[in-house]
Amino acid sequence: MAAIATTLFSLDAIAASGQVFTWRRTEDGWLVASGERRCLLSQEGDAEKGVVFVRRADGSDVNADELAYWRHYLALDVDYQKILDELAMPAEVMEVGAGIRVLAQDWWDTAVSFVVSQNSNIVRIQRTMDALLDAGGGCVPGPGRLSALLGNEAFIEGLKLGYRRPYLEALAARAQAWHPTRIDRWDTSLEESMAELEESPGIGPKVASCICLFGLGYLEAVPRDTWIKRAEREHHVTWDSRWGGIQQQFVFAWMREKGRGK
Repeated sequence: MAAIATTLFSLDAIAASGQVFTWRRTEDGWLVASGERRCLLSQEGDAEKGVVFVRRADGSDVNADELAYWRHYLALDVDYQKILDELAMPAEVMEVGAGIRVLAQDWWDTAVSFVVSQNSNIVRIQRTMDALLDAGGGCVPGPGRLSALLGNEAFIEGLKLGYRRPYLEALAARAQAWHPTRIDRWDTSLEESMAELEESPGIGPKVASCICLFGLGYLEAVPRDTWIKRAEREHHVTWDSRWGGIQQQFVFAWMREKGRGK
């Protein structure tokens, strides 16, 4: 079993952060899907200092290339101490968000997840994504497979997509012959990627910014939902030009915690 020493990292905090819907709780950790890959993750220690254990989905050992993939996916190749020092967020925000990192997810996984997420809640989103993961053999179905599934009325009935169905159908149809330019050209600007994503029906600024932050590596992207708009309005939060997306995750966790306390 491969082990990675961690600091400022918590699997549970990341799972609860609202950025990922392709994780499933296991007896001692999480079954994680990313693109066509899957692994089992568990952790000892706490958010301040610990160890993450990585295995293949069948429980066997990962090889060096697989371990490198998951290290990058978990953002364990990013110096979060330096970033958090630069962000200098209030202690209360840091405490609530302890252990959160922005994952380097597969863009397609995030696109499907956040089209599904519109005007929904985390429980309902996860239920829909679990059904899609089951249909995809444990991974999010690719564009062709998803198009076929969306044409199956019995399957669709269980998903309860409502008005989101045509948006997901349009995305699946488009993605059979397209992917974001950022995949091939890393120097593509955030503005260019946002505009490109918003050409798909049903993808507006909020969903596009989620895909950019969580699936395309734009750590400056700031998805603005109700909690974030409240933080801007009530607490005058402004966003770092380089790490605004990381800051957003901490502020989002803090605002939700404040909301639960009322």
